[in-house]
Amino acid sequence: MKGLALKLFQERGAVLPVQLERSALQAGHYRRFHGYDYARGASLFVTFAVKGRARVFGRVEGEKVAYSPAGLAALETIERENQRGGFVLAVKCEVMPDHLHLRLVLKPGADEPLKAVGQFVNNVKRWSRVKAAKLGVDFEWESNYHDRICCSRFINEKVDAYIGYNALKWSLMHGDNALLRVQEPLKFDRFPDDEWWCGVGNLELLADERKIVAVSLSRSIPKSDEPVVVERLLKAARGGWVIASTFISPCERALAAALEREKLAMVRAVPDPLKMVYRPKVEETPAFAEGRLALISRECSSEVSRYDAWHGINDALYEIAAASGGGCGAYVHKKGVAKVTWVRKPVARPPTAATSPASTAATSPASTRLRGPSDREENLLKLRAMRGCISRCR
Repeated sequence: MKGLALKLFQERGAVLPVQLERSALQAGHYRRFHGYDYARGASLFVTFAVKGRARVFGRVEGEKVAYSPAGLAALETIERENQRGGFVLAVKCEVMPDHLHLRLVLKPGADEPLKAVGQFVNNVKRWSRVKAAKLGVDFEWESNYHDRICCSRFINEKVDAYIGYNALKWSLMHGDNALLRVQEPLKFDRFPDDEWWCGVGNLELLADERKIVAVSLSRSIPKSDEPVVVERLLKAARGGWVIASTFISPCERALAAALEREKLAMVRAVPDPLKMVYRPKVEETPAFAEGRLALISRECSSEVSRYDAWHGINDALYEIAAASGGGCGAYVHKKGVAKVTWVRKPVARPPTAATSPASTAATSPASTRLRGPSDREENLLKLRAMRGCISRCR
């Protein structure tokens, strides 16, 4: 609640609850996270940049930053501020070529906690600039700084990982061998000629000779059955198969986490357009760097609902997997698993032609679901009819 609103309440004789009044007063006093008492202490993720994004602190080489004299001066300044003591301590830092990341711990008990944080940042800015000027490097900092409070151990760990992977992510996005620079269209024979696909990461995982299994795991799979399903698919991945999925259902996310733990290859597909340079999530960064992950996209028509778009991507993955390399598709729900394999002839197919299944093997007749490689966007009525059958199966 803003100070003006609080004043109106008081003028009208209204009585605020104690907690609400305390939050309102704090909101008027503190300029950061309204309602939080910074005097209790806090963990803060702080970022500030060089004016004009001038790269004065060095250059990124692989996973590390090769610091210039100005970059070393910035690191020395941070260490000096830590040694001074006080209520603010930098527990994690990364000096990038044109900006700086810090995770600061604000100790409890400060009379003016945010002033202490601002003083720490200003000291780093001032003395790093002074030291750099003595070395013949003149630059200016952007005014102020950006900060975000870290309110749990989980967020602290995420922030530390983000800071630690920052140089690697920069290299993947902007380096000479930028794996996160979008490639389009994808030229592999397994992709239909009438569809525009783009991707980032290790796209060799989609090469025509690779064995790919396109996986769709139903939300109806009980939590108790997830370990069995995940282990079955992990066995295939250990045997050289590449797991491809949208990884959106709970069981699919559990599968993705298991693949990441064992450092196995996977392909993730989305129905949304990718920016020219993809910005990865924290947990994706090492997988991209080690060549274990590819992200592919086929933008869907705006007339198609999000439900149909995601399921259309699943259908397309089945076709891509089965097009070559002896790949297959698997749909798993609480009744069992269905395995369907298609064989694609090495000739250009008509835009609306469908490839018929060559063989079908299922562990349970009730669980069988044939998902042929037809164009769902051009035949929306057929797609919706199929969705109705699927929902009844679930």
